[in-house]
Amino acid sequence: MEKILIIGANGFLGRRLLYRFQDEFDVYGADLITTGIHEKYHPNYIDITKKTVVHDLINNIKPNLTILTAAMTDVDACEDFPEKARKINTDGPLFVAEALKEIGGRMIHISTDFIFDGEKGDYNEKDIPKPISIYGKTKLEGENNVLKQKIPTLICRTSVLFGWPEVDQRHNFFSWAYENLSQNKELKIISGQITTPTLVDDLVEFLYQNSNFTQTEIYHTCGCESISRFDFILKLIRNFNFDENLLKEVDFFPQKAKRPNNSSLNTSKIQKLGKYKFRNINQSFQYLKAKSKNSK
Repeated sequence: MEKILIIGANGFLGRRLLYRFQDEFDVYGADLITTGIHEKYHPNYIDITKKTVVHDLINNIKPNLTILTAAMTDVDACEDFPEKARKINTDGPLFVAEALKEIGGRMIHISTDFIFDGEKGDYNEKDIPKPISIYGKTKLEGENNVLKQKIPTLICRTSVLFGWPEVDQRHNFFSWAYENLSQNKELKIISGQITTPTLVDDLVEFLYQNSNFTQTEIYHTCGCESISRFDFILKLIRNFNFDENLLKEVDFFPQKAKRPNNSSLNTSKIQKLGKYKFRNINQSFQYLKAKSKNSK
């Protein structure tokens, strides 16, 4: 049985990867805080900004496959603390890839649509990245650092992961909106910022079904529907039978970091693989509604 190391195992994506891969892999989970990782996943401490810590852990476990989900994803905080963002998003992936090169391991690196400037949208894997924020710049540098190590790698760029978080996890855009709407709170949502939101369960399943790779590829692993933040919430309201009057459209929302106007990703490449099809927004919401104990 192959060993898999999930770095960022306490996160929204990482926790689900532990669950999905446990039947076919000997699963190891690593994070800065290990209290949320069940003992059967061999919890380990890791700080990806510390080269020695990374190399020691990987040399000790010797994973066949490592999935790096850990990142500094607070886009505005990256503007405030650019050096911290660079250590986590740029140096961290480098240290992981270097250590895997030493043991002959392969790697899945989770990246982002924010490596693009958002001027055209519908970006495919061959489009030239042009990030406009510290977050986007550091994530792109992280991608490049991994690719330079020339180990079998999947660079998986995703967008606006959403779904039901566990009790000890922070909200995502979907669950935050759902909770506020459940309390009849008004939501002011920007009309722009077009993305390709991704049901977290779909990304997990795609990674699982494509984990036996031997070559390096870049994939846009995200939902199949481009949509604005406003329209995303409008569909949420209609699927879960909330009051549409709670939703207010705004043209501008003050944010420290510049966001791409349209960072939607083209998924033609992964669709041609034929192994797994990502749901559209309405299908995702119906899936989440069926899974929710508190849905209307």
